[in-house]
Amino acid sequence: MTRDAASTLSRRHLLAGLCALPTVARAQAPWVATRSISMVVPFAAGGTSDVMARLLAEPLGQRLGQAVVVENVTGAGGNVGAERVARAAGDGHTALFAHVGVFSVNKHLYRTIGFDSVRDFAPVGLVCTNPMVLIVSERSGIASLEQLADRARLGNLRIATAGAGSTMHLAALQFLDATHGRADLIPYRGGAPAVNDLLAGQVDVIIEQAFSAIPNTRNGMARALLVTGSGRLPAIPEVPTATEAGLPGIDIEIWNAITLPIAAPSPVRAAWEAALSAGLGDPNVRRRYEQFMGRIPTGEEATSAHLGTLIAEDTRRWGSLLSQSNAARLD
Repeated sequence: MTRDAASTLSRRHLLAGLCALPTVARAQAPWVATRSISMVVPFAAGGTSDVMARLLAEPLGQRLGQAVVVENVTGAGGNVGAERVARAAGDGHTALFAHVGVFSVNKHLYRTIGFDSVRDFAPVGLVCTNPMVLIVSERSGIASLEQLADRARLGNLRIATAGAGSTMHLAALQFLDATHGRADLIPYRGGAPAVNDLLAGQVDVIIEQAFSAIPNTRNGMARALLVTGSGRLPAIPEVPTATEAGLPGIDIEIWNAITLPIAAPSPVRAAWEAALSAGLGDPNVRRRYEQFMGRIPTGEEATSAHLGTLIAEDTRRWGSLLSQSNAARLD
């Protein structure tokens, strides 16, 4: 090849590379929302998940550049809302405020389900985790964990749940597994009627979300014996964690998270991850989440990779626990 030919070829390669640069830049450009964003909460308005989503919506919108509108899409224990997001376009304008029950429990409860929490969703990150508190009725005569464990081993115990597959049910199963005990698991239509019967002495034990459980320990009608999660709660610092109490197997926490349709490309996911990090750093959000006894994730726990692992691990372990309990499938 002559020197002139080589020079011409080199210039052609350089021009081809320069022409390709704008395409590469466009492919890596940050995603920007172009219209209002729907964040689907798969439960009715007014519940804990709904309130937390609404607290986070404004700072998310500020970061994403468009209003984030919370949309309550209910039905089938959260499945209807989750399926709607799974089938949505991955353009960043639809997200799901996910919940441990919907993502890691429902597939083991419902005979048919229109989504797969791993295959159909792209994890953005955890929003917060909420510990649970084991409380006993003062009318039960149980004053310590030792007495409670003894009653469980004798099978002389009534534990309230919110039905098969509820977090209250899963917590009760963990407790019985950890103590090698037996109990009558009594299902209720929700946490509120279960607590009412606990206070009246109709049931002995309930393991409920801390935000709902703690107020009932302040009226002299119920006693808190342990909390789940990694640390004691400032609201009840005298109550040990399950690990401190020698029952590390009771580790259930309720978590909420944000996920996108699996088709969302990398720039969309990155924008949402940055927005979530900024939103959880908002002082008002942090203060209000603390009032719900919520723990905001930090470090590696705040990453999308951690959420993906958590969804898979919780799906496996809750499925195993429910299988052992022979929980009936729902239509």
